[in-house]
Amino acid sequence: MKRNRLINIMVHILLWIGFGSLAFYVPAVFMETKDALMLSLGSILISIFVFYSNAYLLMPRYFVKGGYLKYGIGVIILITCSVLFHHYAGQLVRDKYWEELPPKERFSHKPVIKDSIQFHRKKELNEFPPPIFGKPNPDFRRVHMRSGAISAILILFISTLFGVYFESRGRKQLELKLVNQNLISEMKFLKSQMNPHFLFNALNNIYSLSMLHSVKTPDMVLKLSAMLRYVLYESEDVKVKLGKEVDYIKNFIEFQRIKIEGIPKLHIDIDRADRMTMIEPMLLIPFIENSFKHSKIEDTDKGWISISLTSCEKTIDFEIKNSIPDQKAATSKDGGIGIENVKRRLKYLYPNKHIIGIFRQPKEYHVKLQIFLS
Repeated sequence: MKRNRLINIMVHILLWIGFGSLAFYVPAVFMETKDALMLSLGSILISIFVFYSNAYLLMPRYFVKGGYLKYGIGVIILITCSVLFHHYAGQLVRDKYWEELPPKERFSHKPVIKDSIQFHRKKELNEFPPPIFGKPNPDFRRVHMRSGAISAILILFISTLFGVYFESRGRKQLELKLVNQNLISEMKFLKSQMNPHFLFNALNNIYSLSMLHSVKTPDMVLKLSAMLRYVLYESEDVKVKLGKEVDYIKNFIEFQRIKIEGIPKLHIDIDRADRMTMIEPMLLIPFIENSFKHSKIEDTDKGWISISLTSCEKTIDFEIKNSIPDQKAATSKDGGIGIENVKRRLKYLYPNKHIIGIFRQPKEYHVKLQIFLS
């Protein structure tokens, strides 16, 4: 962020240096270098004042918020400042060269170059008749004022374009920030919803095993501990190794098996995935949780679930299918964040880098997800 800001400042400085070079070149043709430098420096300063006053003060404070009257008054003030500057600059600097020219050339529309002025300085002015006018033609000063107004209008036009761009970019950055905050909130919501729901079920299962004096009890306690550690700490990272997600899925399925009497119809093929592949955490588990919730897997005759997970250097392929019972299972309020929220997370985490298909048939629910890693 600081680097981008520094780059923007340097770009602005270079642009103003370029503008100042042009502003110096024109008066340097017919003025001494010192006078031309002072005049161009003043032009740059008044242009900077008009530009940034409009872009950073008038535009965001009045124009964007609909205060068009106040914005118009501010624009008029800026134009007036530019006109007055050019008027007095012409009077203090350019009139000096006006006085040094003979009357015959004072009102010429031809450009007066520096050599001509030096030539007339060397000539004796008494060769010409006395000046008829003691002051410059008012038309000459109106040229100064008109040039100040035109200059201010051009600067205002450019700064308005800049202000519109700056405002648009600021809005996009704010929207992106809000999106990121929303994703973080959804992740926290996922954890807050899953932790109590899953924890209560897991503890009940472990309690049942302990009452039966099952030898699986210590192992299930360790599995639960590993799952909680992953959810509470490791999933805080931006990305995690796919192997940790796989371990979490395995432990989740193992806890689901415990509460099912008999042998459930589960086809699990997730060990072929590269465990070192990086992935955003907690993306796959909502689909699996949804399958166990709605497949009625405890019906060992009709309920079934099939899970497949593979990966290569460029993609992660995840596929899950489950049965749909004749009588749809009641939706638990303590479930995960829902498939729609997962799809929204995928949209922001992998923009244009994922394909998800959800197919519902009379007896089967099918989800196919492909994530592109590069």
